[in-house]
Order: sequence, then structure tokens, then C-alpha cells
Amino acid sequence: MTALKNNKRTFPLIGAIIVFVLSFSVLYLGDNIGLSDNGDFRRVLLVNNLEYADETDYYYLFKQDYKMKIEGDSFWEKISYICETNEEEEIYSSPHFIIIKASKVMNFIVNTILVKDETEYNIAYLAFIYILMLSMAAWGIFTFFADEALKLRIAVFCLFIFMFCDTGYLLYFNSFYGEPLQYVALMLLIALGLLIYKRPTIPKIASFFVSLYFFAGAKLANVPYSVIVSLMALSFVFLRQDRRYRIGIGICVICAAVCIGKLYASIPDWMHNDTTYQSVFFGAVKESETPEKDLKQLGIDEKYLPLVNTHAYMDEGEYKIDITTPEFQQDFYDKVSKMKVAFFYLRHPIRFVKKIAFSVENSSSLRPLNSGTSETVLMSYSNRYSAWSNLRVAMKLLYNPYIVFAMAILMTIYVVIVHIYLVRSKKQTPGKQFYLIMAMYVLLVGLLINMCLPILGNGEADIMKHMFLFANCMDVLFAGIIIGIVNMHRRNRVVSVSALIMLVIGLQIESPKETVEFGVYNGKPVKWEIMCRYADGSVELVTEDCVTERVFDDENNMWETSDLRTWLNSDFINEFTMEDLAKIAPQRNEVMLTYNDRGLAVSGDHTHYWSATRNEVNDLSETAYKYYVDDIIYIPTLGMMKDMSASRAYWVLCPYGYNDRMQRYMNGDGFILHTNVDNIYGVRAAVRIKME
Repeated sequence: MTALKNNKRTFPLIGAIIVFVLSFSVLYLGDNIGLSDNGDFRRVLLVNNLEYADETDYYYLFKQDYKMKIEGDSFWEKISYICETNEEEEIYSSPHFIIIKASKVMNFIVNTILVKDETEYNIAYLAFIYILMLSMAAWGIFTFFADEALKLRIAVFCLFIFMFCDTGYLLYFNSFYGEPLQYVALMLLIALGLLIYKRPTIPKIASFFVSLYFFAGAKLANVPYSVIVSLMALSFVFLRQDRRYRIGIGICVICAAVCIGKLYASIPDWMHNDTTYQSVFFGAVKESETPEKDLKQLGIDEKYLPLVNTHAYMDEGEYKIDITTPEFQQDFYDKVSKMKVAFFYLRHPIRFVKKIAFSVENSSSLRPLNSGTSETVLMSYSNRYSAWSNLRVAMKLLYNPYIVFAMAILMTIYVVIVHIYLVRSKKQTPGKQFYLIMAMYVLLVGLLINMCLPILGNGEADIMKHMFLFANCMDVLFAGIIIGIVNMHRRNRVVSVSALIMLVIGLQIESPKETVEFGVYNGKPVKWEIMCRYADGSVELVTEDCVTERVFDDENNMWETSDLRTWLNSDFINEFTMEDLAKIAPQRNEVMLTYNDRGLAVSGDHTHYWSATRNEVNDLSETAYKYYVDDIIYIPTLGMMKDMSASRAYWVLCPYGYNDRMQRYMNGDGFILHTNVDNIYGVRAAVRIKME
């Protein structure tokens, strides 16, 4: 009996240690990796008296080292100052700052012991806290399953290691984003929820509500969902009958409600204003065919029609109307609310479904694709321990809008059926039955809220990062499905796995593209895919695969003068026959311009917006700064992206709009990203020819 108990204790402990060691290895075994700033770090740094040790390219390179501002004479005076918040900045309350201050104290103590510069701040100490919290969550989950059959324990352990220690999650630990705290707090909530079900105690329940507070404050958009969780957590009352236990739960719920309410009340006006602006102009009415009618329904004056399709973080010169005036405050911010946007979508359900589909598609990547992960290579993406990140994209299952909508419907039906089953079942006590029902509804409501809330609350701006929680919840759901399959009878397990495999295989099927051979390169005929047929009988072709790998240019992202364009129109076609060259028809290509090069634009009134998915990469390009270039041989354009395959990374004919040295490229996973022009990527040539 003693050996059995020790075995039950050993499995969770060893599992948690493995999670801890693996997480550190992923981030620090080799070149250190993390996430670069996309603009969100600044307010966190200012509030916590931190600054960059080196600001060079901080938007595109992961930064390990920072500087702390320290004042005071004695050791404890300095510790006290480190824990202070910079009240000169317009801030909001967040438990995220508690974690950052704790990491500052750890840095300071180590610096003092090692006699180093006391102002040095290494973000690894912040990552250490997150890794420790994730390991605690792993211990709790493994402890819950310690009594189960060996196959189930192995399945839970492997799933946690494979899915939830993936780089897509861990990269956030080396950053000042709120997502890592949100992630570890959610995993702690799951672990504590399981342990409470197994053996409810006041300390566990108090820890649950503390984790809920950290979850709510990590990203203030989590507040609505946290309120729902706290209300549903009242089901804890039915797990035990004693009075002291129930009074303790009541106190915890009241404290949680007060603390979460204070979090919401602390949101500054500028944050409300920015998100409301984007939920309207870069969300509800974006790309609308009837913007005048839409603005009227939202109660907005038609004179603000020129702001449609703009977001809150553009350069002041790109707005046709000054949005900083008291008049705009009175006409827009004082009249429009998120509730009005929600009612607007109720009147336009088809539009809302399309927006949700866009959001779901952007949830397929766990990591933010506009943040670099390397300390040395601009906008480089680490592939270290990222099997799950890559698989969840390659399966085309967890982010396909139609599949997700179908899963949402099936999940709702399933929860209702299980609800009925649990009510009729006599296997569980009524208290545990009610708790299980509430737990399922919490997960279901979480999925639905986090699928819809980003669009409602912030429009399409920075949508990939805002869908992180939805992606996390989907992974939890998917892990639960796999655990359920493992626990099935053998025949049911075979049927379920076969159905899942067939679904994934079905999603991979694509109609083959028509190909032709044209020209010669390196002594071999070049095979091309037909992308478009024109009315004059000519066709647009793109090489079936990359013909080589090259830099785009050594200096800037101007296509007309780039080294890549020169090479394509000289060395690449050097072996083409005169007959081949005679078939080539010049193609006038539309080329986007960066903000700094907007003076060359022949049309457009804004920088081309950043979007990583193939369906939206050409979004609002018609009104972006552009000029035209007559090409012979060129590279794939934005208009081709929907139909382009993505076997490996290759350059795309579009500069990154906010940096003169960055160019867009199609990544091997199908996302269109950006990187420095002197990095080496594949080249797929494009040409328009006259067919016989």
C-alpha cells in the first residue's frame, strides 16, 4: 500500500520536474529565444521603471537584457523602490506587474550577490517564474490522473509535454506580453479545478480564485469571461456540506468579484477609446459595401466616413480627419460603445460570421507572427521544439472556420446530452454532477466568448495575438478529446481515430494545378504552374518550386532596383531561347510602397496593412500607397497568394509597409510574413507569356 501511494506521488513530481527542465531547455539550450516587441512593451516598461539596455531594432529582435531604475541608499530602500509603480504614467491595475516586480527583485538580489551592476535586468528571471507556475499546473493535472490506469497517465503526460510545452507557448515567457501570465493562470485554473473535484478544500478554492484574478488581469479582455467563471465556480458549494466550507467559498467569490471589478474600473480611457475605434472603423464597417448606412446604424455622423478602414495606431498624417479633437471625442467616443457594436452585428449576422471566420483562421498560429524570436537575426522564427505548432497548422483542422463552427455546434449538443446523462446517472453524487455540468459549460462558454470577443472588442487589429486564448482553449479541448479516445473501449477507439485521420486527410486534398514547361535554367526545363488565363490568350505562370535561394537586396525593399529583380531578368533567363523570350509579354505590376516611400505613390492614402493569412494578405491593397512597374520576370504578387502552395519559404512582391529594409515572404506553413531583405529565402519566378 505504501509503495502504491509513493508511486502516485512520484509520477506527478517527476512529470513536473520534466516540464520545468524541458521548458528551460527550449528557451535557453543553444541561442536564447523569446519574442520581440511589437509596440506593447513600452507601457509595461514605463510603468515598472524598466528600459531597454539597447533599443536597436527592438521591434524585430528578441531582447534578453534591460535596465532597471533603482533609487535608495540601503538594500531595503532599493527593494522598496523596485516594487513601486511609476505613477507618472497613465496606468491600469494588473497582476502582471506583480510578476514583473518579483522578477526585478530576483535580478537585484542576484546582482548584489554576484557584485554586478545592480540595474541589470535579465528577462530569464521572469521566464523562470512562468515556468515554475506551468510546472505547478502540470503537477496538479498529473496528480489528478495519478489514480488512473497506466495508459491514461502516459497519455496525459505525453500530451502535456507535446502540446503545452511547445515553443508556441513558451516563447511568450521571454517577453513582457500579458499572454504568458494568461496561459499559466489558465493551466493553473484547470489543475485546481480538477483537484477541487477530487478533494475540495478551502486552500485549493482560495488558490483557484487567486489564479482567476491573475487570469483576469493578464489581459483585461479576459474580465467578462472571468466574471462568468467566478459565478459558475459557486458550484463548489455543492461538493461539501459543512458550513465553514461554504462560508469560505462565499468570501472567495466576493473577494474575486471586487478584485476583478477593480481591474475593469482601472482600464484607462485611452485603452477604451483605441479598442472602440478599432472595433468600429477596423472591424464592423471595414470593407463594407454600405459604410454610410452602417455608420448611421451605429449612430455615427457620416462626415467620419473617411475614417472607415483605418485603425487607431496609424501615423497622424494618414488620417483624413483629426481624431484627437474634442469634437471627435463628443461625436464618437462619447456615443459609441462595445454594446452598440454587438447590437450592430446582431443586425448583420452574415457579416459577423465572416468576421469570426477571419478570426478563427488567424488563431491557427500560437506565436505572434509580427515578432522575431532571435537575438541576432531580424524577424527570424525559431523552429525549436515546435512539432505541435507545426502540426496544428499542417492538419488544417484546428483553425478551419467551417470545422470550428461545426465543432462549436457539436460541442454544444454534446454538453447538453452529457448534462441530461449526468442528471439521470446515479454514479456521482448530486454535488459532483452539478460541478461537472458547470465545468463543461465553463469550457463551452469560454470557447464561444473567446471566438467572438476579439472582433467585438478590437476589430481586426492585431487579431492573431488576440486569438491566443481561443487557440489555447482549443488545444485544451483537443487534448480532452484525445484523452477521451484513449479511455474508450478498443472498438470505439479504432473508429474514432479512423474518423479523425480521414477528416485530416480530406482537408489535405487539393485539386492539382495545370502545369507547363517553358524555358531552361541550369540545363533543365523549367516547370511552371498556370495561375491565371487572360482574355487575350496569354497566361500568367509561376515556377512549380523555388528555382534558387537568394537575398532580396543588400540595402532596401524597392522592387524596381532590387538585386533579385536584376538577377531574374538576366542570369535566370540566360538559357532561354530567342523563341522563349519572344513569347514573354510585359506585365505591369502593382507594387506597394512603404510609409517612408509614399512620396513616390501614384495612388493610395495609407500604408499597406499587415496580414499574415493568404486570404487577407491583399486586404485593402487597392487604397494603399503604390506605384506600377513594368516587369518581364518577377516574383509572386499579392493577388496570387490565395492559390499559391507553400512547400518552403519564398519571396513575395510586397514590401513590409513600416520598414524600408523588410520584405514579405510566404513561409513554409502558408503564412505571409516579413523579414530583412538581406536574409536568404527561396525564389519562385513568375512570368506572363503568349500561348500558341
